[in-house]
Parts: sequence; C-alpha cells; structure tokens
Amino acid sequence: MCTPIWRAAGLDPSAIEVHLVQDRRINAFVAGGQRIFINTGLIMRTETPGQLLGVLAHESGHIRGAHLIGLQEAIRSATAQMILETILAGAAAAASSTNRRPDGYSGAGQSGGNVPGPPTAPGALKSLLSYTRSQEQQADQAGVQFMERAGMSPRGMLEVMRMLQQQERIYVGSEADPYLRSHPSSSERIVFLEEAVARSRTANAADPPQFREMHARIVAKTLGYFEPQRAMQKYPQTDNSTAGRYGRAMALFRLGQPQAAIAMVDQLIRENPRDPYFHEFKGDILRDTGQPAAAVPAYSQAVALLPRDAALRFGLGQAQFNARQFAAAAKTLEQVVAVERTNVGAWDLLQKAYDATGNAAMRDLAAAEYFYLQGNRSHAAYKAEAASRALPRGSPAWLRAQDIKAAIDADRPRR
Repeated sequence: MCTPIWRAAGLDPSAIEVHLVQDRRINAFVAGGQRIFINTGLIMRTETPGQLLGVLAHESGHIRGAHLIGLQEAIRSATAQMILETILAGAAAAASSTNRRPDGYSGAGQSGGNVPGPPTAPGALKSLLSYTRSQEQQADQAGVQFMERAGMSPRGMLEVMRMLQQQERIYVGSEADPYLRSHPSSSERIVFLEEAVARSRTANAADPPQFREMHARIVAKTLGYFEPQRAMQKYPQTDNSTAGRYGRAMALFRLGQPQAAIAMVDQLIRENPRDPYFHEFKGDILRDTGQPAAAVPAYSQAVALLPRDAALRFGLGQAQFNARQFAAAAKTLEQVVAVERTNVGAWDLLQKAYDATGNAAMRDLAAAEYFYLQGNRSHAAYKAEAASRALPRGSPAWLRAQDIKAAIDADRPRR
C-alpha cells in the first residue's frame, strides 16, 4: 500500500522496514535508519487506508529529510551547551549561597518576600526541542507532497491529526509549556493540514478499491490478534465480508477456539486459494496447537504463492523443525538468512537444525552468527574459530567465519 508513497518520496521500497509496536496509543516514529515503527493502536483506530498511509507519508518525510542524522548532531551540540549551562548555574548558586538566610530564602528575595519559583528548562534544551518541532513541520509538509505525487488525498493526515488531538488532551493536557514540546501542538498542525487539504489538487481523490480491502484486512487481523474480544464485537456472525471473517477467525484462535478458527480459514481458502496469508494463518494455528507436521503443507503452500517473503519461509522452517524434519528445516532456514542476515531467531533455529543433522561445522558457524548478532563477541569468536578448523579452507562458509573473526578483532581496540 505504501509503495507509491515511498516511490514519490524517492525512496527504495525494498530498503524500508515497517515494524509493529504493541501499544494502544496513536503513534508512529522512525528509528535506526529506514525503519518505521507503528503502534497497533494507530492501526486499529484508522478507518480508511488514507489515514494509515498519511502517517506513513509523514514518517517517510523524516527518512527523506535525513532527520535522524540531523537530530543526532543537534543532540550533541545541545549536550555540550547544557553542560556549560549546568556549570554556570552551579556557580551562580554557590555565589548566592553566601547571601542566604537561615530560613532558606535568598537575600535577593528579602525585600520582596518572593519564594524561588520552579527551575526553568535550559536554553539548550529549548533550542533542541525547537529543532525537533521544526523537523515535524517539515515532515508534515513532505508527507502532503508525497501523498499528492502518489495521486492520493492528504485528507487522511488531517483526520489522524484530529484523533491525535483528542489523545493529546488525555495524556498531555492543555497546560503544557509549548516550548517544552518535541512536536508542534496538534492545533497548529491541524491548521496547516486544513490549509494544505483546501488547496490540494488531490483532496477529493478516492482511496483505490484494492487498498480499502487491504486496509480492512490489516485492521481486522491486528484487532483480532491483540484485542480478540473487541474483534468479536466488531465482526459479528452477520458480517460475511472477507475482512470480517478474517478478524473473527483470528479472534477465535486467540480466544482458544482453534477448530472454529480453522473451519473459518478453510472457508476463506476455498474462496481465495491463491492468497498466501490465509494458508500462513492456517499453518500458524496448526503449529501453535501442537500439530507441526500438519502445519508444514499449509506453510509450503504459502511460500509457493509468495516465494520472496522471508517471514513466510521462516514459519515453514519452524514447522519443519518442530516436525523433526531437520534436513528440510536447515535448507529452508538457509534461504531465510540469505535474505535476512540479522534474523536472530532464524540463526538460532538453524544452528539447532545443523546440530540435529550432525553437521557440527555449520552448526558452529550458525552459532557464531547468532552470538555475534546478540553482542556476545567472546562466544562468537570461539564458535567462528571452531568452524574455521572444521570447514574446507577457502569455501564460502570458511570465508564467512574469517569475516566474523575479523569483525570481532576490529571491534576490540575500540571497545
């Protein structure tokens, strides 16, 4: 759904990762380069694809503007200034202590009888927060532009901001110092977005029908997984839509009714035999109810329909391992880590699959990868050395073991 926006922003869609954060509040943020984090609460509150895509467009504005890099530099500058301000404040406090009365009031307050007020925020902190507010304004402007370039209405951004305003009143209140905010106030952002929508050439563009169906399924699956009771209320038996049955099946599964969930998923598969995610969901239910051998065909079908999806392939590898199909699991997991080099869970399961097949050399190499990603350099070095001794010299696996050892050695002087 977001690919047109990323392309409009000049970003590579394949380089961006979207992660879910289990939190009921409306929020999203960018961290660690090109990673967008979205609260499940935001997904469950959105009513249209334009609302969700508007948030993603805003976060894409942060990525396109390289705001994280700029923020890090601003933090470094502010930190130095805050240290200086703290030293100066301490010196001033020490000087005034010579003119302090026993009752604790300073000499300067004797004539007026004033009690010292609360400390104010350092100028450096206010400067930093002003900088972050500027970044948010830039991201709003960029988000509107990206939506328009993609032929979508920016109205969804405005609608989400109105939701955020309600949340802000609950969590922040109306009395917060505007200079101590990291974001502009919702009211300010709403005014900007109202004006942007009013002059937008795509203001009345309708969401594509396929996006409406995709969004409905995203909301249904998320709500069914994280809040199954609410999902059962939102998607009653009378709701025969694909998204409604999907959400209800997920809720039944989470409420401990796997057979009812499978019956509903089987119905969805009969109607949509080429949908990989329905096959994956059936595999999830079978795997999590202690039927890994039965889950393998379901995951295999999902992977066959969407072979480039590493997450589906990882599910297949888990099912194969749990079904004691260790050689097949090792082959599947090798394909996963070839795409996702930092998938810690896949490396952990792969070392166990190698161990079960008696391949000690590759087990040690996979363990080295696992420990290296975990930050355990000593264990990673030990396993990489063990793999080096057992692997054929000059082979790709042997060379990878050398890479791990070299990376650890290069890191040691710095640490």
